[in-house]
Amino acid sequence: MNFIEYFIAPDEDISSPIILRTRREQLELSQQQVADGANLQLRQYQRFESGERYIESATMKTALAVCAVLKLNPFVFFPEAEEINKYRELTEREPVTMKKEEAIPLLLQKACDLFNAKCNTNYSLDNIKIAYCMMADAVDVYKAFTKQFGFRSEKRSKSNFKTMLAESFVGQTDIDDPSHVDGILIRKDSPSELDSPEYYMMMLVHELAHIFCVTHEIDTAGKAGQRFYDLYCEDTPGTLAEEYNNGYMNAGYAIWREFIADIIQDIVYQQPSRHLGEIVPVLKLLSDEVRVGNSAAKSAFHRYLSEIMNTWEGSEAETFEELKPHLEKYNLHFIRIVELVFNNLHGKDCYKIDPQFIEELGAMYLADMIRNTPPDDLMKFAESYGYKF
Repeated sequence: MNFIEYFIAPDEDISSPIILRTRREQLELSQQQVADGANLQLRQYQRFESGERYIESATMKTALAVCAVLKLNPFVFFPEAEEINKYRELTEREPVTMKKEEAIPLLLQKACDLFNAKCNTNYSLDNIKIAYCMMADAVDVYKAFTKQFGFRSEKRSKSNFKTMLAESFVGQTDIDDPSHVDGILIRKDSPSELDSPEYYMMMLVHELAHIFCVTHEIDTAGKAGQRFYDLYCEDTPGTLAEEYNNGYMNAGYAIWREFIADIIQDIVYQQPSRHLGEIVPVLKLLSDEVRVGNSAAKSAFHRYLSEIMNTWEGSEAETFEELKPHLEKYNLHFIRIVELVFNNLHGKDCYKIDPQFIEELGAMYLADMIRNTPPDDLMKFAESYGYKF
């Protein structure tokens, strides 16, 4: 079972393999004709009809292509998309009268419904609490919100919120405790280009993905104080020596937690996949950011990984050997790490991790980041810590 199929179980009342086969026979088409029309390999399409893989688990681009050839309404397979359209029509009809504090709870409920349908959760406005802040009052709201619900709190300054538009919090009680709640802190003053219902919907799904992963990533994650970070990660390193000798777990976990949230967000709130060749310029820019001394390096790296995995090639490949030639074709970097992450994603439960995997991810990342940094920049970085050469 691959990392997408785990989350999307076919409807027991509607069998997509039967729908596809029946419709193809009605149109008197061969499997090869459908595959050719949808720009697929014959074997890819045959898996959909045989039930080896459900069309609901395919990329949106593939599913829509098959539906177009067979003249099927895609809402048959993706009914939640119709609900999103209905909500969009509502919010676009009354954009002025609906305040953001009124719209976001509606969006959160829709996000919870989508997430519950795909991931067998029970998220709702009852157990996901919301707080709103502006850049000006972010620190005060953060302190009050974490104190009110007992969420883990860290020392924050205003600068910590410059690039943060939302943050999720996991309750510090057992998840089966009736009083357990999780939370999402949302900035209301988002950039104008992101200030839309669709953006907030995606953002909320992303934060729910964080909550889901933290409470399921290891066997004891449902227990308070026994989550991965509590058991295996240390406080942020304060010196160069600590960063490179003891920072493997911190680095690996920081990259993984954002990356896997991206992946699950894409599973729950599916967007059309692009081909790898279409995003090579973006990948090149992101890889250039992965260098020693750049505070945004880990952020760029998790985006680099998720961009690759969410491409048509990344999501359709069943083994890394199928993906690797595409990566080599465009001379992409960090292929060893892509392989490590790809193989972990294609385990039974893609969100599951273990200390060995996270440490290996962190160690490989730190090593490749050093290799990716020009020697002069490495020297300047070391000297900034008082090292003279």
